[in-house]
Amino acid sequence: MNNKTKRSISLRNIFNQSVVIQAAIILGRILPRSIGLKFSSFIGKRLGRNKKSPMVKAIRANQYVIHGKSLSKEKLDKLPKIVFQSSANCIFDYFYFLSRPERLQEIVDFSSSAQQAFDRIKNNQATVFACPHLSNFDLMGYALALNNYIVQVLSFPQPVSSYKMQNQLRESLGIIVTPMTLSAFREARKRLNNGGSILTGLDRPLPEDQQNKYQPTFFGYKANLPVTYIRMALEADAPVVVVAATTQPGGRYKLEASQPIWMEPFDELETEIIHNADRVLKEAESLIMSYSEQWAMFYPIWPEFLGI
Repeated sequence: MNNKTKRSISLRNIFNQSVVIQAAIILGRILPRSIGLKFSSFIGKRLGRNKKSPMVKAIRANQYVIHGKSLSKEKLDKLPKIVFQSSANCIFDYFYFLSRPERLQEIVDFSSSAQQAFDRIKNNQATVFACPHLSNFDLMGYALALNNYIVQVLSFPQPVSSYKMQNQLRESLGIIVTPMTLSAFREARKRLNNGGSILTGLDRPLPEDQQNKYQPTFFGYKANLPVTYIRMALEADAPVVVVAATTQPGGRYKLEASQPIWMEPFDELETEIIHNADRVLKEAESLIMSYSEQWAMFYPIWPEFLGI
């Protein structure tokens, strides 16, 4: 492989290498948290400097839109470094706490609305949890498993080898992970109809070759975002709760949640789906804006703004 080819490897591919995950597991076990976070901060800042990176370009475009297209060039240059630093710290913390579950319990707090939402799981009240990619969303899943909140996680379909490894790791922690396939959707529908709950992301755009028929509005613009969870909530007569992990001062995390959003029926299917998706995404917007520097969305939601 020549130098030009090496330089062309995107940061996304670097993050997706299984060897990186294996190294992170080892570092999480042997490094003190303070040293590990300093190391991850250094790595994150360096990764966020590469303006040619597709991930950096995506962060710039996404942040530009959510801030009403009002950010200065100086702020746009800084944000990818801040977001990468936040994400790198979350990655280290995730692997650090894998072998220290009792310590994780000590640094994770539940907001009152999050506690009420997750209690629905133990009360067998069907709920669809929809998550923006804020802060340490993987650690959130681990914290839920430690508290015996059983939920089926619908993950990205057709995962590459590194994602498969991550899913296997999640399953080893007691998290039920099913990549989004027809069989997984059938399982999820059955779970909801039986009073169970599911959890899925709401802000990762679908691939360009999977144009969604239903385009909800996100931060004022149409977006190619998934809406299947809306249909499942409608079919099961279950509410959607927007839930997110957030990084707090003092090295703590807090799980935040919206109030249950009950679906509103319409005679026309497209109106029904888009109307309810817009309502859910509006709640997600509020959480994302409160913690915009922790929004780890490395895919361009609005490709038309790439290159700003």
